[in-house]
Amino acid sequence: MQVAFDISALDPTFKSHSYRGIGRYVDRLRNALESRRSEHLSLSWFDHNELLLSGIAPKLINAMPFGRTTIRQQALYPWRLSGSGLRGADFVHFPAHMDGPAWSNKPYVLTLLDLIPLILEDLYRANRPNWRYCFARWLEKTSILNASFILTISETTACDAERVLGIPRERIAVTPCGVDNRFTDAFSRRLARVPDDSQRIRAKLGLPAHRPIILYVGGHDERKNTHKIIEIARETIDQTTALSLPAPIVVFAGKIAEGVEMEKISTALRDFAMAADTFLLGYVEDQDLLDLYCEASVFLFPSLYEGFGLPPLEAMATGLPVVSSDAGALSEVLGNAALYMKPNDVFEGARHVVSILSDDKLASTFSELGFERAKLFSWARTAETTVKAYQEVYRVLNDKKEPRRIAQVMKAKRLKKQEMKEQTISNGA
Repeated sequence: MQVAFDISALDPTFKSHSYRGIGRYVDRLRNALESRRSEHLSLSWFDHNELLLSGIAPKLINAMPFGRTTIRQQALYPWRLSGSGLRGADFVHFPAHMDGPAWSNKPYVLTLLDLIPLILEDLYRANRPNWRYCFARWLEKTSILNASFILTISETTACDAERVLGIPRERIAVTPCGVDNRFTDAFSRRLARVPDDSQRIRAKLGLPAHRPIILYVGGHDERKNTHKIIEIARETIDQTTALSLPAPIVVFAGKIAEGVEMEKISTALRDFAMAADTFLLGYVEDQDLLDLYCEASVFLFPSLYEGFGLPPLEAMATGLPVVSSDAGALSEVLGNAALYMKPNDVFEGARHVVSILSDDKLASTFSELGFERAKLFSWARTAETTVKAYQEVYRVLNDKKEPRRIAQVMKAKRLKKQEMKEQTISNGA
């Protein structure tokens, strides 16, 4: 079995993937799959940028006034997938469903991360009312439907694929994400925190000393609901002040795009007078991220929908108590180890955050519950379930080839028999 795996999400210039959860998923799954190579599984890696940007055709496409990305992915890409570099592969695996073409002669597998633009359609179309957005969603949906097999990162997303797109369950395999050991290793660091470490971390990141940290890690697109974090934090500060407790600060780690994302955050900071209590760090390196998890008091994640929810699970692995919405796959992934809120219920969210900040015993309980929960998720398990899915795809593809192979053999036998009959008649004449 030969599988070609798209690693374009690791390209640092591919910013929509490389600095987000997709990049982490591809990197960790690739490493885990490498350790599972065997005589029965051959893996190769390719970057779609290399396929799409080499040769004369891309230069001609680049000269077009518009639609260059779509033409490259939907017209050029399918032919390149069947080219010499990937000809030996039985099928291709796109680990992000938005990266596959809408059609391809080469069989392919998609990892379906979520169907959020379809489930929260009105929310997403509100800021993208043009025909290009609708066309892009149609191409994405067509690509999913034309895949030979679908991998999903949660049972919730598998059910969404079946319910929303009508994909038969026998064409879907659930392959949950994992948690790096470095996060679980940080649990002991968190327990052994000393003042000097705290001062060093806060000084490096420009954070004030002593004030508890409400932490958010992740993106800022519509469904992340991050402007609500500021509103919840305002209510939390008011409640902790009334209880004579230290007022917390809010820390956002993750890139905020200019435009709608930054405008929503800026408006919330102004409306709730939170500019002095909020710190926008942008993208942070892995070591700084671990330091933040160890230093923070609570992780707040009021997402409107998630196909998995890797950031709160990684926070749990470090022992950071989590307050999360119960939307999408979050309760499936986080289990009984988080305090849940309705995504837009500010007072419920603040009540949970205050309970963690004011009750050391409760915070310790959820720290330990989260740590134990996170240990159930590993990239080795992700690789194992992925390889099982590959085996099923390989079997199905070969089952489809078998009737064609038999038909070809029978046709060859008929032709041979006809030739012998004609030769006999010729000899008799």
